[in-house]
Amino acid sequence: MVENDKGSYARLSTDACAESGTAPLAVSRGELIVVNKLAGMVEFFDARTLTKLSDIQMTKFPHEVVLSADRNTAYVSIYGQGVFSKNSEAPGREVAIIDLASHRQVGSMDVSPYRAPHGMAFDARGVLWVSCDVSGVIVALDVEKRERIGAVATGSFGTHWLTVLGSRDKLYATNKYYDFVAVVDTAKRELSGKIPFPQGSEGLALSPDGEKLFVMAQRPQQFHVIDTGTDQVVDIVPLTVFAATPEGRNPQKRVQVSPDGRDLLITSFDTGEIAIAPLADLRAQTKLAVEKGPMGIT
Repeated sequence: MVENDKGSYARLSTDACAESGTAPLAVSRGELIVVNKLAGMVEFFDARTLTKLSDIQMTKFPHEVVLSADRNTAYVSIYGQGVFSKNSEAPGREVAIIDLASHRQVGSMDVSPYRAPHGMAFDARGVLWVSCDVSGVIVALDVEKRERIGAVATGSFGTHWLTVLGSRDKLYATNKYYDFVAVVDTAKRELSGKIPFPQGSEGLALSPDGEKLFVMAQRPQQFHVIDTGTDQVVDIVPLTVFAATPEGRNPQKRVQVSPDGRDLLITSFDTGEIAIAPLADLRAQTKLAVEKGPMGIT
């Protein structure tokens, strides 16, 4: 799946789903769930025929979606009426709760006093973690009680994307304009470390076995490989297939591991390219040219 400003197009298998907190779409009950940020709605499609089934008008602007473990409920972050670094006037403050059987919003969870909920992921205990970049925190939500049960300050105002390594009670969060990747202990609900990342960090993804974390750099065109046992950078891989991004342009990049666990798929928003890097040889990259503005991949 490649997502851009013109829409998202793909035929998905019914057992596919987005990795928690990484893309504004998911699949459940044989239905494709799409968060349409600019239209301010959540849309439901038949995952095989792509026929639209229904939609829900949301508080503006919805952004990301994750599913409950039983695939009965979707959670949608309401980021607010702005974009990253320009979301101070009307940032969002809630995570919407959607019943997937009825296609209805059945409630919400308030992250106040924090603002601009964005990336989301569940930990091994069923706690939903949500980055609030305007406030520089990652909040912990009890989805059963529908309440905030914790908040971890990251020391930045740019914590945007996150992923959870449940087997080690770790959460990793990238920071666009700060020089580290935050590490949170999800059991203790506290910041446990900062991995130096001088260029600023973008999208991130875990290897299938959870032993490696791949983090995209803001600049230059490269990504870091981090050992999740030691939280040390073990490799820096140039993205040789991408065109250079001019100064002053946002080179934002997202990453996902292919369903078969063989490749990294990396999008370049500014240049309209996708890099395919085999996990067996991360430097043996090939390129797929797409329309300008690709972001999430499933």
